[in-house]
Amino acid sequence: MERKFINFNMPRNSLLICLIFLYSPFICQAQQSLEDSLLKIIALGKNDADAASAYNGLAYEYSRKDAAKSKAYLHSAIFIGKKINDFKKLSSSYSILVYLFHDAGKPDSARYYLNLVKDISAGANGPDKDKINSNYYTVAALYNKKTGNYQKAIPFFENAIALLIKTGDKESIAGQTLNLGNTYLGLGNYQKATEQHLKALKIFEELASERGMSFCYQSLSNSFTQIKQYKKALFYANKSIKIKTALKDRQGLGTTQSGLGEIYMGYGNFDKALYHFTNSLNISKELKNLQDEQANYFNIAKVYTAKNDVHQAIEYFNRSKQLAIQLRDSSSLASIDGELIALQSGIEKNTSSENKLKTTIQLFEARGDLNRQAAGFKNMSDFYAANKQFEKALEYNNKYHQSMDSVRNNELQLQMNKMEEQYNVEKKEKEITILKKDQLINKASLQEQKIIKYALALLVSLLILIGFLSLNRFRLRNKMKQLEIRNQIAADLHDEVGSSLSSILMLSEMIAEKSEKDSLQKEMLTKMSSNAQETMDKMSDIVWMIKPGENEGESLNQRMERFLYDIGTAANLQTSFKTEGLELLKLSMQQRKGIYLIFKEAVNNAVKYSGAPLIEVDIKYDSRNMLLTIKDAGAGFNINKIKPGNGLYNMKTRAKELYGELTINTTEGNGTMISLAFPL
Repeated sequence: MERKFINFNMPRNSLLICLIFLYSPFICQAQQSLEDSLLKIIALGKNDADAASAYNGLAYEYSRKDAAKSKAYLHSAIFIGKKINDFKKLSSSYSILVYLFHDAGKPDSARYYLNLVKDISAGANGPDKDKINSNYYTVAALYNKKTGNYQKAIPFFENAIALLIKTGDKESIAGQTLNLGNTYLGLGNYQKATEQHLKALKIFEELASERGMSFCYQSLSNSFTQIKQYKKALFYANKSIKIKTALKDRQGLGTTQSGLGEIYMGYGNFDKALYHFTNSLNISKELKNLQDEQANYFNIAKVYTAKNDVHQAIEYFNRSKQLAIQLRDSSSLASIDGELIALQSGIEKNTSSENKLKTTIQLFEARGDLNRQAAGFKNMSDFYAANKQFEKALEYNNKYHQSMDSVRNNELQLQMNKMEEQYNVEKKEKEITILKKDQLINKASLQEQKIIKYALALLVSLLILIGFLSLNRFRLRNKMKQLEIRNQIAADLHDEVGSSLSSILMLSEMIAEKSEKDSLQKEMLTKMSSNAQETMDKMSDIVWMIKPGENEGESLNQRMERFLYDIGTAANLQTSFKTEGLELLKLSMQQRKGIYLIFKEAVNNAVKYSGAPLIEVDIKYDSRNMLLTIKDAGAGFNINKIKPGNGLYNMKTRAKELYGELTINTTEGNGTMISLAFPL
């Protein structure tokens, strides 16, 4: 039988440790600085009220990551509290132990310390009476909430909040308001849950409590999940994750992972839901939090139920059941039994199972747990359907849908959205009011600061101007020195090396003319003459490259055109040289060198290997880029078959030096086109 996932256990995953909201003057500080401050107080070695508070503060911090260390700090706090008869400190210490033992699966120990908190509250008097009593109401409320008695928890929360308002403890007021909202969430009253969550969020924002805000965002995510507004649920979940990750709140991240699992179950993405529930389970095991572990086993079982994997579903329901028994969580236990019975499809009618399902529905009805009551109707419908009692199956199926409609109807969604919108509007109005006040303050102070600012601005401007002029002068001097050096090098090369090479060239030609009979000697002298001529040409190029001119573009244009004409004439080839205003460009030495050498190499290769009757050179540029193209209609080549030589390598290297790109387009028999594109 195909079964739909019904999320009635989600509030168990949204239970938040409330110790942050118990009275302590230290708990509102940032984690690392808080621990350092508390350890410094303890290091003083005084057995006084401050030391007891410090031990309690450390115990809370470690309650979320190291239960054993937390208990050790609590024993020290209790020792000091008894010694100085400080019942407020003792009440806080016992409260933390209630949660530690409950989450560790030791309900008897948790109940024992809860009774100690109750006894202290009953005998409280003096200035600390309201704080001690509010602490008891808080602990009793959370204990009942954790054990599934949501309806019983509500008056305790309301009494705690009333006393906290009286004492003016805003942090604790926000905390208990949040927990009251989570209790309504467990009961399926999403309107009241959202109302309380937004109230708590408003206070936490005023206090700039990031941890409190992260809890509120997660609770709002849970509420929107329940009314199937998954997009909003994801929005708040991600806001919560961001803060909890920054705070390194492992327990909080476990809760958020569980919430993400609920969202993806709603989307019908069972694999992703299983992934997040498993992450949450691993965190609860790491922290040895049995309550969260039990809830995660239940949720994983629900995923396998939705995937029709009955064997795995039963296995995880049984794991959850064992922990629920250990925790003495009667609501969860009844819920698990109902799920296990519903999974036994195809069995004969079992009166015991039928009565058990009815009992669970009655239990949830008495406790006001609408989510679990709705799930009980669904399980009863499945049970009767499996036993072919279709009239009863239809009856309970109708009850299920009526129950779901009552807690997730359209009117409720509109009311929740309206509350959220109203909250955002009030928040923006408050921000605008604060902004206006800030503007008035700034306006008043601006008048006083105007003269100073103008004077400073003028002084800074003068300093910048002086610095700019000095820097320009320094750069100009350096540039002039470089130009002098380049001119000197060019002159030396031309006068000294050039004249020597010219002499070698002329002497070799003269000797060659007189050595006509000795062919070998003539050949060597001719080669020597050719090398001397080639060296002179290269030296001439180098002199041209390093010697600055008034118009580098014009010089480059003329040199390229002359080279193309000379080599074409010598090889009996036609040439075409097109350019669009190259002579107007101001080019650096590096740019002139790169363009000219790539051009020469490409033209030489075309003359030597292409066999083309025509070589075309085209230069185009705009304000940002330049494109040089050398094209022939010759033999072409297969670039993958040839062995790369220095020529191609050098062209690519020079293109990179120009921050450009060299492209070679060629195929055998279809000519070659080499393109150089680079930024100006």
